[in-house]
Amino acid sequence: HLPVPLQGEHQALNCGLALALLDQLKLQGFEIEDEKAIKGLAGVYLPGRMEMIRQDPRILVDGAHNAASVQALIRAVGQHIPYDSMVMIFGCSAEKDIRGMMGQIATGADKVIFTRAAKSPRSAKPKDLAEVYEQCSGRTAQVTDSLKEAVHIARSAVSREDIICICGSFYLVGEAKVLLGN
Repeated sequence: HLPVPLQGEHQALNCGLALALLDQLKLQGFEIEDEKAIKGLAGVYLPGRMEMIRQDPRILVDGAHNAASVQALIRAVGQHIPYDSMVMIFGCSAEKDIRGMMGQIATGADKVIFTRAAKSPRSAKPKDLAEVYEQCSGRTAQVTDSLKEAVHIARSAVSREDIICICGSFYLVGEAKVLLGN
């Protein structure tokens, strides 16, 4: 049993898969030192995955960009981060499984703000995301074309016990980290 430095059961499964692959490589004749593999695993850090970039208010970024990763994100946040309410800022590429992601968002977010990554020409239009979200959840969401404005709206809606989660695209996560000085 090895400690996994990444939050979420999906990350434990990913680490287990990596270790199984190392075992298979050893069976194929590759020389892999267990101590180095264990040390490497202990030092794993994935920027943009369950990364808390601010504390007051708490702002978490994650590159979740498909239904399974959004589901895993919501589950991991629920398991590892106590909070009263989650405000999700979400933007993704237009060609993604938007309907699948909206169903997952509806299960975990208390308030949703749709936006787009400024530097991604493939970004879905926030109003289109909001329409699909309303169809899937029966709930309305806010819409803005600017991440800066989305963060402003979210900050005004949260208290100390709440969390803002920015996800949907690594482009959006990168933009958030620059915007928030991280």
